[in-house]
Amino acid sequence: SSGINAEWPLRPGQNETSPCGIPQCIWDVECSAGDGTGYRGLVNKATLEGGRSATCQRWDKDYPHAHTFHPTTYNTAKYGIGNDNTCRNPDPRNIQKPWCYTTDHWTRFGECSVPECGAAFDYFKH
Repeated sequence: SSGINAEWPLRPGQNETSPCGIPQCIWDVECSAGDGTGYRGLVNKATLEGGRSATCQRWDKDYPHAHTFHPTTYNTAKYGIGNDNTCRNPDPRNIQKPWCYTTDHWTRFGECSVPECGAAFDYFKH
């Protein structure tokens, strides 16, 4: 065995260290720090009024809600916007946490229930 980890680089949500034993940073994967622009976790549901939830609309689609935050080179690098439906924050001037457009025809967008990084979260997993 060559000792090379075929799973490297780490994907969001993986809980292990790098092949050379460096701990994995979990901030902005298991929780959201600051205004949420760095969040790269896998949450894909928004909380709506009354405690209901809705699945997030894909960022590369304009249905049911047309929008301008498509996965461009800039949006992908700066905000993690991809060809998926995970919660992100490409609009930090107006919203201070991860959110998404919803698949609910009556609700354009919703904030996501991503815990805030803080004392409850270690910065690294060992």
